[in-house]
Amino acid sequence: MGMNAEYVARMKSQLKKWDADFDALVARGDKAGEQARASYHEGITALRARRDAAQKTVEAIRFAGESAGSKMQAGMEETWEAMRKALAKASSDLKK
Repeated sequence: MGMNAEYVARMKSQLKKWDADFDALVARGDKAGEQARASYHEGITALRARRDAAQKTVEAIRFAGESAGSKMQAGMEETWEAMRKALAKASSDLKK
């Protein structure tokens, strides 16, 4: 298995984890007050859009050659970190 394939497998696993995190956040958001719920769902929608963009990048890495894939991975790491922070913030906001 090449480096790109290993990276893609790891990132696909992370995407699945994020999907579960989103579902948990939505369930918790559904229990919030009406105004908070609407705002919260807007945030989740934005997070899902970022997640979808990340998945497209993962697929591009999957089909890229090893050299190009390695270059794309650096940008992908920034995306993952931004997503992790956004999920943590959304979870924290819901607890307020």
